[in-house]
Amino acid sequence: MAEKQVKGEPNLAQSATVPGQVVALDHPANYHRATFVFRVAQWLLRLILHSLFVIEVRGLENIPRQGGYIFAGNHLSWIDPFLMLIGAPATPRIYFIAAREDVERPAWRKIFTRGIGGVIPVDRGSGGPSALRGISRQVEQVLTGGGVLGLFPEGDVSGRETGKILPLKKGIGYFAANSGAAIVPVVFRGTKELWFRKRIVMVVGQPIAGHKGGKEVIEQQIAATAEALLALMPPSPQQNPRSRQFLKKFLTELFTQEVKDHPVPD
Repeated sequence: MAEKQVKGEPNLAQSATVPGQVVALDHPANYHRATFVFRVAQWLLRLILHSLFVIEVRGLENIPRQGGYIFAGNHLSWIDPFLMLIGAPATPRIYFIAAREDVERPAWRKIFTRGIGGVIPVDRGSGGPSALRGISRQVEQVLTGGGVLGLFPEGDVSGRETGKILPLKKGIGYFAANSGAAIVPVVFRGTKELWFRKRIVMVVGQPIAGHKGGKEVIEQQIAATAEALLALMPPSPQQNPRSRQFLKKFLTELFTQEVKDHPVPD
């Protein structure tokens, strides 16, 4: 992304993640294309998650065939990006901005993300200008190279599943306005607490048209994304009343972002 500041550019420390040091992405010739390793990992992940849960995906026809857009979703647990990965086609490939501690602990997350790539890891910390420019350049590489930026613009997971969302951070508006990329909204229900064969729903909405601009466009894209996420939010999926919620503690903790109190949407 160009280093010239966009008029009305927000502090990216208010983005979906607070970047400190940014680790450089590999530089594939085509960010759109999925590697063989990624396709195999996606197939295995799809097999595992569909074995563990009853997953319903709606609105796949709304996913653009070409890359260069932002996939923006609500966030309830660490399973949400995995659902994004298995619900969408292998190409165009999705790249996520994620806090390093969220992708490197526990160890299986580090092994998984290092193995298949597709993650822009950042350290929570200073959020200095050089780090912010670094993450902006990597986002620009992904979008102009035909890839997809996966983003959870609430900036945190919801402390409880309420069918609402937390206020969106400014990063989603900045990336959209600076690149002119369209935003594809996606919502998840049923992922806060997990158990064996629980019903989970993922709904993909129609793309929000992209526009380049400054502060006004940034605010417009933030508002449009929040409105689209709320409009898409389905009722909580009906669960089997006879379910014993087998493996609830294990599966919920496995996909828990981190052990701390999280904000609850109003």
